Amino acid sequence: MIGSLINSLKTQLALLEGKIQQEKSVCHYVSLEIPLEHSRSLLPVDINNSFFLSKPDSGITMLGLGSFLTLEAQGNKRFNLIKSEFSDILNKWYGINNTDSNFPIAFLAFAFDENDPMDGKWDHFPNTLLSIPIVLIKQSHSTQTLLVNIKLNQTCYDSTFKTIEELLKQFFKHSEKQIETSKHPVKQAPLSDTNTRQPSSLRKSFLKKSSTKKIWQALAENAIAQIQSGNFDKLVTSRECSLQISPQISVTQLLRKLIKHYPSCTIFSYQISDENLGNNANNKSVKTIVAASPERLVSLQHLNIQSDALGGTIFRSAQQKNKSSEDCSQKHSIQIPFFLKQKSNQTEAESSESEKLLKEHHFISQTIYQSLAPLCHTLKMPVSPYLIKLHNLYHLETPIQGKLMANYDLFDAIDVLHPTPAVAGLPTQQAKQWLLDNENHHRGWYTGAFGWLDGNNNGDLSVMLRCALITTEVTTEGSQLNHKQNKSQLDLFAGAGLIAQSTPDAEWQETELKIQTILEML
Repeated sequence: MIGSLINSLKTQLALLEGKIQQEKSVCHYVSLEIPLEHSRSLLPVDINNSFFLSKPDSGITMLGLGSFLTLEAQGNKRFNLIKSEFSDILNKWYGINNTDSNFPIAFLAFAFDENDPMDGKWDHFPNTLLSIPIVLIKQSHSTQTLLVNIKLNQTCYDSTFKTIEELLKQFFKHSEKQIETSKHPVKQAPLSDTNTRQPSSLRKSFLKKSSTKKIWQALAENAIAQIQSGNFDKLVTSRECSLQISPQISVTQLLRKLIKHYPSCTIFSYQISDENLGNNANNKSVKTIVAASPERLVSLQHLNIQSDALGGTIFRSAQQKNKSSEDCSQKHSIQIPFFLKQKSNQTEAESSESEKLLKEHHFISQTIYQSLAPLCHTLKMPVSPYLIKLHNLYHLETPIQGKLMANYDLFDAIDVLHPTPAVAGLPTQQAKQWLLDNENHHRGWYTGAFGWLDGNNNGDLSVMLRCALITTEVTTEGSQLNHKQNKSQLDLFAGAGLIAQSTPDAEWQETELKIQTILEML
């Protein structure tokens, strides 16, 4: 199987090299693509610098293995630097100006704060990262394709194809293991590798170790006072919580559950490893960030642009979660959130909460619209937000769509949109600075963004929300990893948008709900 794939790739490379010589093209890189006859399970593989991205409802999944080319940046000009360097790479890529090819496909992720030092738990994560993988397996519904990136003008490609072959071996081995796991599932198996800890005890342990409620509420009270004094319209305060888990977390199982329970979200993971941890050369630290984001920052397809304003959170009761979509469409107040009731049927408290949600959401949608308008020929958004349903809560959402002017690109859109009022507040830059001065932690990639882009200025990025950073220290034995006694540290992040009518206790409860996105998958 792998041998035939490698031979097909070599044949395609030889044909392209001949074509490049005939055209007298000056290029350094080329992408090779072949279909995979048999679809495989696409879930993360235990490989350094590996990306996974899935939009279950859209039928799109990408798995990137290894690092072919990597760009990093930090500071006020980070997007301009990445854009400039990526443009230079594209100018050296065969096919960009010769065909309608979208290659190469790169992954992009960046921190909330352009000056975040990325230390502590975020150590070894770059502030802003653009990575073109060596191997990319892409799935569109039931069709899978294999894409590899090659550096040209080599006298011998043996080492290049050996690397590709090793990555494919790991992918197929992992895929076959997932097939066996799916055939013989463990009933009610917890997320960790053994059944030593039940979800209820895990939750109790988590709550015991979480950031104290009083500290966060003091921050929230300060923020609300700032808003009520007229300094801000909105502030989005965040919190982080840490938990030690033994045995280690299975990232594959976690992502499988997120895909199942959050099909409308964008599911993401990125793994890096730090060799030779500490003084013991046999130790290795593996860090993986996992996210299930409901919020699109921006997507661009042939100058068609969309950004989704997401703001306003409503708890879903257990009864609502158990109802089918048909049941939920019936107009019974016990089955639908209060927000959808007729105003005359709402209680005074429900009416007040509805007004608060709409006000908070209006701040976000208007700011996104005003940010994108100067870049677009046309731009439109609905008068009223939609209510989107997730596994454990509802959100208000307003899609904002338009046509980007040809002299702008994806990076220009990112630059004007980030950070949105949904993750910082209003006025946005002043709110961001207040959060940097008053929050007691660096956000890292949390409330930054992640996604993909290609050589033809198409791309799709989501805000880094509902995410967890998983750090596992493993013992290496030769090339094998000893997982028997490994432990994982789980760092979770959540935030709440505060306006003048907010109360610290209610906002704390909102952060608890958001943390459950990952926690209840355990």
